Amino acid sequence: MIPSSNISFDRVIEKGHLLSNEYYKLFYIFKNNGTCRLGISLPKAAITKAHDRNRLKRVIRNSMDSLKKEKLDLVFLLKKNRGQYLKNDDMIVRDHLIRDSKTILLKKDNDGIS
Repeated sequence: MIPSSNISFDRVIEKGHLLSNEYYKLFYIFKNNGTCRLGISLPKAAITKAHDRNRLKRVIRNSMDSLKKEKLDLVFLLKKNRGQYLKNDDMIVRDHLIRDSKTILLKKDNDGIS
């Protein structure tokens, strides 16, 4: 996956599809060419310690492994209003992301996108 510095967050957020739950919003848009790109936004106000933010970024990237070969852009936005972020939230987010990645693949297959 290409890092977030090369992805246009605005285009994906405005024109893409949304998957949301109590922890995050995941925007995605299918493309005609290119590789899978992932943008991650983790506000410092929600996760104050850098090592916790970095751990969650690793969890997010690893959870999206099944989408690496797809032609799509993804933007992950952590919800700010959750209060204190807990360490066990990483595993909950991972489980939700794995489920959402399967949803994205099903949508791609149902829409007939190659």
